[in-house]
Amino acid sequence: MHPRVSIGLPVYNGERYLQLAIDSVLAQSFSDFELIISDNASTDGTESICQANASRDHRIRYLRQPSNMGVTRNFNLLVDHATAQFFKWASADDLIARDLLERCFAVIAEDPTLVLVHSKTRFIDANGKPLAQEDSGLHLVEDEPFDRLRKLWDTLGYCNAQYGIMRIDALRRTRLFGSFLSSDVCFLAELVLHGKFFEIPEHLIFRRFHDEAASRLSAAQLLEHYGLQGRLVLYHWRLSYENAMLILRAPIAVAQKARALTLVARRMVWLRAALSQELGFLVRHITGRPYPILGSMRRFSRPSSGSPQ
Repeated sequence: MHPRVSIGLPVYNGERYLQLAIDSVLAQSFSDFELIISDNASTDGTESICQANASRDHRIRYLRQPSNMGVTRNFNLLVDHATAQFFKWASADDLIARDLLERCFAVIAEDPTLVLVHSKTRFIDANGKPLAQEDSGLHLVEDEPFDRLRKLWDTLGYCNAQYGIMRIDALRRTRLFGSFLSSDVCFLAELVLHGKFFEIPEHLIFRRFHDEAASRLSAAQLLEHYGLQGRLVLYHWRLSYENAMLILRAPIAVAQKARALTLVARRMVWLRAALSQELGFLVRHITGRPYPILGSMRRFSRPSSGSPQ
């Protein structure tokens, strides 16, 4: 018999916080879940930590990749291995409150219009101490897909909502994460066109900020993280294209698609300086002249949204 929730934990060289992350999952008051760990060919003590935990708890499935397949593929393949009706990603750095699964499951199981339920996120430092920084939250329960998408782009800060519980059937109708910068933003935008997001107004997810976290990477490290080193990156053009395509793919009315595409066009006008700068990079690339590895990155949201730059 399949569990009710599948939890996917991608990891690469995560020995520093991995045991704490696993412990916070196994300690959940809601116990009807499977924990699938995909180890992306780690070279530290990650493998031994995973094997030890899998030997002690039958709910854990440990998958070790023979070679590093990249962060995006390691995230996405966990959805393929999930057997439950609901899915949640977990982070090897982060912690979750003991009642997170119970609280989220109770909400999403009762409302078929919801595709994602998450909680507010508290940021913590390397030692687990709470930080003063707050996220803007993401509660999107409007009936019209266009209204949900517009609100997402207007309010999105960090993509913490991706660590909530999602309906696996809706998740599998998206393209999941792509191998481009800010693909997490596009993922949430695509998913919200399939249904509503509900946010529990309490801090039940604890996201750790430390020197090795992806959110702290330099431009060069960020490109390497996504396997884009040595390639021309037209960040804003790619993000605009991906947002237009996810709208065209969405199972929504033509009128809703037209309104959403107009929103993309308006945001491109707002981003016109950055788009023009990237065209300059393209000309320099074609003519063999040097150009910055990455220009300014402005998220696909309004200036008032408080999105991290």
